[in-house]
Amino acid sequence: MMLKNIVRWGLAGLLLSSATVAGINVPTLAQSYESDGLTLFGGSDSEYRLTYRLLNNEPRNKRTRWQLEVRGEQLQTATSALVVTLPESFTRYRGRIDLDEITVRYGRIDSEGENIAVDEVRWDDVVFSGANDLSDELDKIEIFLAEDIPADTSITIEFNKIKNPTRALMLRTNLQVFPRGEELATYVGTWEMLVAYEDRD
Repeated sequence: MMLKNIVRWGLAGLLLSSATVAGINVPTLAQSYESDGLTLFGGSDSEYRLTYRLLNNEPRNKRTRWQLEVRGEQLQTATSALVVTLPESFTRYRGRIDLDEITVRYGRIDSEGENIAVDEVRWDDVVFSGANDLSDELDKIEIFLAEDIPADTSITIEFNKIKNPTRALMLRTNLQVFPRGEELATYVGTWEMLVAYEDRD
């Protein structure tokens, strides 16, 4: 319980600002889209860019899936909890994430790693920004693990049931982790995701 309270209120100074850009004129994405973190419009340094894959990535699609990868070299400490923050524009434009369909597993996106037991998943739309205020521009998903993830271990976080927003968005989605025994979260990296793009081919 103490860790959960720390996760909820202990993010001071560690959340990066998140930007959302809608309606960008970029090449259309098809049913499945993968990125190793290529940045089109500036953003995170290369060592903090995280790989992802989007499935069924059209506007309003109710079967969208996100596969969010973290390589072993990016996860440098044993980890007890994962914190994913994303711009609130995702929900403003009617995007939805089924928290009961979030899983974590060992291995990279293309592997068949064993699942990691999840104790609880929470959604929090009031995020302490570290500037003596509460941010109304971020949503936070807290994933509490039943077992620690060892350091230097690749994992994939899977959001298996998403309703895509009604319009195209670029989401700068951040990952922080709570190392074993620590009271402050550590920033790991950012998935810079182009979501809900029409397939016009």
